[in-house]
Amino acid sequence: MKAEELYEAILPLEVVTFDEIMDVVSRLADRVDRSYINTKYVHPLVKKGKLRRVRRGIYAVSVGGKGVTPDKVLVASKVKERYFLGYHTALEVHGCAYSAHNVAYVCVKPGYGFKQFTFDQYHIQPVYVADVNVGVEKRQYMGHVILMSSRERTFLDCLDRVEYAGGWEEALKSLENMSGLKFDELLRLAVDSSNHFLAMKTGFILELLKKNSIYYEHLQESTLDTLRDHIGERPRYLVNGEMGELNKRWRLYVPLGFEEHLRGV
Repeated sequence: MKAEELYEAILPLEVVTFDEIMDVVSRLADRVDRSYINTKYVHPLVKKGKLRRVRRGIYAVSVGGKGVTPDKVLVASKVKERYFLGYHTALEVHGCAYSAHNVAYVCVKPGYGFKQFTFDQYHIQPVYVADVNVGVEKRQYMGHVILMSSRERTFLDCLDRVEYAGGWEEALKSLENMSGLKFDELLRLAVDSSNHFLAMKTGFILELLKKNSIYYEHLQESTLDTLRDHIGERPRYLVNGEMGELNKRWRLYVPLGFEEHLRGV
């Protein structure tokens, strides 16, 4: 097999790992050891500009030898085997992000991380999470299968660690546009988390979105009542360090003008 045959085989993929290159070679040639494949196929294609090394073990396939910026989601999905794409990256893939960001968040368990890296204008950043299975789904994306948080887990994760959702304004405007939420599943995940503060924030934000978004109009009061049963006794600040008026139902001190984040959508 010639290097050009490998190039034609991987061209539709846009982004490939070295292991995926090995899989392709194993179907087309007899010899498949890593050193031989790198010398015989990968290095010549890189030299010709038909493969671009994005990071160790990850390559972008150039069309006609012309360098292009590979899709950040595809690159992020190739970094680790045990992962999922979450937070603002998941908002973007779900199609509800208020704005595009140049960061892709790869969620991994502690001990399975990687050093964040940059290619072109994009940054690939690890976010350490306790669980990489619950609320994670497979999705077809540009001819690849990627792992990402479900709408329900994305909603909760963005409220739990809002800094990875672009801050409160970006998070609210994005979640307002999130269609297809399964409120029973959202409730189950929130309750199972045993995170009282998250339940408080989830209930408050759901109530807020119910008044402002057509996608939340069918939210039942019984769902909010159940969430109310799982909040803590001690009042908390919705935004750390910011004083505000106490919302008695959710025991949250909400900064004055917080609802203004939803204006201008």
